[in-house]
Amino acid sequence: MLFTKILVAYDGSNLSKKALEKAVALIQETNALQHVQLEIIHVYHYPSVVGTPYFVDTSSRPLIIEQAKEVIDEAKASIPPNLPVKYVLLQGPPAATILQYAEEKQHDLLITGSRGLSTIREFFLGSVSHYIVQHAKVPVMIVK
Repeated sequence: MLFTKILVAYDGSNLSKKALEKAVALIQETNALQHVQLEIIHVYHYPSVVGTPYFVDTSSRPLIIEQAKEVIDEAKASIPPNLPVKYVLLQGPPAATILQYAEEKQHDLLITGSRGLSTIREFFLGSVSHYIVQHAKVPVMIVK
């Protein structure tokens, strides 16, 4: 296998589930269970309004964190027991946080779904996967 550190961006969407399945299949097909480090990252982001803390309802933060943990648990449930995986839960802007983590930990392949959970926001702000493709310093696999 050409890659030794794979990072999968996972948000619980159908395409992120396919991306995770693809990463697992890639590792299993190449018989690289012991030679590849697989990490699954989920990034949650607190909603903000006009960038000021005065308009943000901070009482929803525990709920957002709990939902993020549930997304990670869902990913864990779909991983074969013989595959060692590290799960990462971070807070911040998803695309930038994923790329920063990938660079810090020296991943050599990023795998993500072509679209995530937020299609309306994606229209206005640009998709996470598009941003990752445009700014990643390593190969990116987009799963459709």
